[in-house]
Amino acid sequence: MESARTGVPKELQRKDDGVLQNLNTALLVVDASARITSSNPPAEQILGESAAALADEPVSRWFAEGGGIELIARTLRDGERFRAVESFVTRRDGTRVPIGISWAPVVDSTGERCGAVATFQDLTGLKQLQSQVVQTEKMASIGQLAAGVAHEINNPMGFIHANLFQMAEYVTDLRRVWTGVDALRKAVGQGHAGEILDASQQLSTLIDEADVDFVLSDLSKAIRESQEGSERIRHIVQDLRDFSHHDTNERVLADVNQCLDSTASIVWPMMKHLVKLEKDYEVLPSVWGFPMQLKQVFMNLLVNAYQAIEEKVSESGGMGTIQLVTRAVEGGVSIHVTDSGNGIAGDVLDRIFDPFFTTKKVGAGTGLGLSTSYSIVKRHGGRFEVSSEEGGGATFGLFLPMGDEDEVVDPD
Repeated sequence: MESARTGVPKELQRKDDGVLQNLNTALLVVDASARITSSNPPAEQILGESAAALADEPVSRWFAEGGGIELIARTLRDGERFRAVESFVTRRDGTRVPIGISWAPVVDSTGERCGAVATFQDLTGLKQLQSQVVQTEKMASIGQLAAGVAHEINNPMGFIHANLFQMAEYVTDLRRVWTGVDALRKAVGQGHAGEILDASQQLSTLIDEADVDFVLSDLSKAIRESQEGSERIRHIVQDLRDFSHHDTNERVLADVNQCLDSTASIVWPMMKHLVKLEKDYEVLPSVWGFPMQLKQVFMNLLVNAYQAIEEKVSESGGMGTIQLVTRAVEGGVSIHVTDSGNGIAGDVLDRIFDPFFTTKKVGAGTGLGLSTSYSIVKRHGGRFEVSSEEGGGATFGLFLPMGDEDEVVDPD
């Protein structure tokens, strides 16, 4: 006999149900009103509910955030298909589970859309691995910058150290002058004219010997220089600390100019002896994203640009140029990093974003920098472009959409 509901022989239907129940991939089927009609154990595990608890419930209860409802609506309304979109489900207890989900319409025997089917996977482990890769690449970048950063910190520390010694000498001189002031104060208190005159003459001598006008002027200068030096060190340390932080899994409003400029400040000590850095920033709207990951992208591009210039300049001498340009464009922002280095050969240009591919010397790179950067930009829903001629420098261009807090990104 055939099933009255589907027209499918019961034996075949049982086999189909058995296949669905034994899939390792989570599966949900919803009807035209977006209510769950069936689920399998992996879906129940990810959603944190039993099959009975899921049955006939609105799917929005678990997919209300992360842009999921919009995808479901478009599938049911327009028949659109989505594949491997990053989103998340929210369980009843508030726990968020990152997922990669695909939606496809379901049609009946007449060809009318009557629902949709979703397949999805728990991305928790993958996200943790991605975070570890990004953090490892980030620490590798900081390692490359260590010598330049140490030199940049040593310079202000050097004159702060020297100023402290000089200020200690000035304090000794001023203490002697103060001794004369105290003697004069006591003489005035006793009211003896002769003692007052002697104390006054002694104080005048001490002031001349200490050259108090110069001491006070130079002391102010030393304090000001030390404050500037300590502020420079504070900025370097702050930039490094910000750069090394982990991102959260929550999108926040990111200031792209700030992300780019603070990263350039970290790289600058390493490159300033070979590079002229030109900045052309336009006032930009904030974008929803992951600021620490954007800084990692900019770090990779800047370090690569410097290394390309270093390789070229080591042969010809002179200085190279790196240009940083940001623009507000329709729907988002664009960032271009252009260098005057040795460029990228045409036969490898199509491979530069491949994991572990590198043209650098052994030990000079992991081969993960551009691959990681490409993944980060795609995660933001952006685009990555590169143009280069061997020997003629290279330009890396990024587009980042403004997006919204709950936006999900379809990698395809």
